[in-house]
Amino acid sequence: MMQKVELIIKEAKRLADTITSFPGDIRIISHYDCDGICAASILIKALQREAKSFHVSFVKKLNDKKLEELASDSSNLLIFTDLGSGKLEGIQDRILENERKRAIIIDHHQMQGIITNNNKERLLHLNPLQFGIEENISGSGVSYLVARAMNPVNRDMSELAIIGAIGDSQIGSIGPDWGLIGLNKEILKDAEHTKKIRVEKGLRLWGRYTRPVHKAIQYSMDPYIPGISGSESASVQFLNDIGVPVKAGDEWRTLSDLSEEETQKLADAIIKERVMKGEENPEWVFGDVYELLEKEGGFRDANEFATILNACGKLEKEYLAISLCFNVFEVGDEVKGALKAYRREIGKSIGLFEKNKEIIDEKENATYVLAEDLISEDIISNVISMVSRSGMITEHKPVFAFVNTDDGEVKISARLVDTEVSYGLNDVLSQAATELGGEGGGHKFAAGATIPKGSEQMFINRMEEILKNFNGHAEDIKTEVNNNDAQSHNDESLNNNPTDFKAEVSIGGTKSGLKKEEDGVSGSRKKMEGKGLVRYFDT
Repeated sequence: MMQKVELIIKEAKRLADTITSFPGDIRIISHYDCDGICAASILIKALQREAKSFHVSFVKKLNDKKLEELASDSSNLLIFTDLGSGKLEGIQDRILENERKRAIIIDHHQMQGIITNNNKERLLHLNPLQFGIEENISGSGVSYLVARAMNPVNRDMSELAIIGAIGDSQIGSIGPDWGLIGLNKEILKDAEHTKKIRVEKGLRLWGRYTRPVHKAIQYSMDPYIPGISGSESASVQFLNDIGVPVKAGDEWRTLSDLSEEETQKLADAIIKERVMKGEENPEWVFGDVYELLEKEGGFRDANEFATILNACGKLEKEYLAISLCFNVFEVGDEVKGALKAYRREIGKSIGLFEKNKEIIDEKENATYVLAEDLISEDIISNVISMVSRSGMITEHKPVFAFVNTDDGEVKISARLVDTEVSYGLNDVLSQAATELGGEGGGHKFAAGATIPKGSEQMFINRMEEILKNFNGHAEDIKTEVNNNDAQSHNDESLNNNPTDFKAEVSIGGTKSGLKKEEDGVSGSRKKMEGKGLVRYFDT
C-alpha cells in the first residue's frame, strides 16, 4: 500500500508543478455534489494562495454538450475535479482540439477510454484507480493530494477532503467499527494534526447539533430501529420510556445536549429494540463522530455539514456551499432555508416507497425502482442511499432506481449494501448501459448511469442476466475475508449476548469494548502511521 501511495503522490506533484507554473487563466469544472464542492474548494484556496486567476463552475453531468461549451472557454488550462475520468476521449476530441489548451483531470471514478500518446503532455490525469487504489479516497481527497503537493500550507485543507469523503458515503465498516479507512484515514490524521477535526465514538444518528433527539431517532434509517424509525410519536414514547427528556424547559434537546449517562442509556435501548426485532448485527449502532472544530453551532458535525453542502449543490446554490467551506457563516440563514427545502424533498421522496409500492419491482437478482418523474434526478442518489439501508427493500440485493432527466434520458442510481460480492456495480452498470446506447460508472457499491428513455425494461432484463451469471457462482467468487482480521474484529466486538443489552462503549471518549485500530500496531510502524501523509511529502 505504501508504494501505491508514493506513486500517486509522485504523480500529484507533477500535476501540482503544472498548475503552479501555468501563467494564464484557469477554469475549474467540478461535480455539483458534496464531494465535488469540497474538491473545488480545496483547489480554490490553493490557487488563491498561488495568486492565480481562475473561474469555477459546477455541473451535474459532464456530457458532450458541456464539453463543446468548454471548448470555447477563454481559459487555456481546464481542471476537472470529481469528474472527467469517464470522458477521456471526449475531452481529447473536443477540448484538446484547440492546440493552445491543456487539461487536468483529478477524479476517483471509473475510467473510460485512454489518453493517446500525442496528448500525454497536454492531458494530465490523476485517479487512484491508476495505482491500484480502488476505494477509500474521494474526489476531494485526490484534490487534496494535489493541493498538498502545491504547498505544504495546504495541509489545512485536509478537513474539506474528509467532509467530501463523508458526503460521498465513504464511511465504511468492518464489523462494528464504522469510520474512515485507507487513504481517507491518512488524510484524517492530517486534519487532526492541524486541529481541524476531532474524532470520537458515538451513536450513528444524524442531526447531532441541529435535530431534536426524537427527530434524530424518527429519521434514523441506518441504524434502523424497527417500530420506531419513521414514527414521531413512537420516537417520543421510546425516549419517555427510557427516561430521556425530549425538552429542557421550552427548548428541544439534541443529541449533543444529552449527558454521557443518557447517551449510554439511549444506546442500550436502541440495541435492545434491534435485538428484539431480529435486526442483523443489532449492536452495530456506533461509529466515528467527526467534529469540525472551526465551524459554528449546527455546522460542527461533519455528517451534517456534508449534507448541507450536498443540499446547496443539488439546489444550484453552490456559492453558499463554497462560503461555508471557507467559514463565511453570514450566509447561515439562507443555508438553513436551502436545507429545509432539501429535507422536505428528500422526505417526500422516501415517503413514496411506502405510498407507491407499485414502483418497486423485486426480481430474482436485484430490486428495481421505477420512479419516473416522481423523484428528481438531483436527489435520487441520496434517496436510494438512504432507502437501501432502511429495511424498506431487500438489503442483500443491489437496488437500481430509475428517474427521468430534464434532457429526455433516464438516470439510474444503484446501491449495494452486501459487501461480500465478487462484482462491482460500476462494472455491471456500465456494461448494461453501454449495450443500450447509454453510459455508466462509479464505484463498487455506489454507481450511476444514463440510458435512452424507453429502454428501462431491456436494461432490467439484461441486468438480471448479468447478475445471474455472478450469483450462480457466488460460493466460488465471494470476496475473501482475512481470517486474522476477522478474528481481531471478533475479539473487539460488542457484547452479542441477546440477554445483555449493555453497549460496551464510552460515548464521546475512549471505547472500552472496542480497541482503537492503532492499538494493534507496534513499534516504529505505529509511530509512522500516526503522522498521516507527512511521511510521503518532503515537508
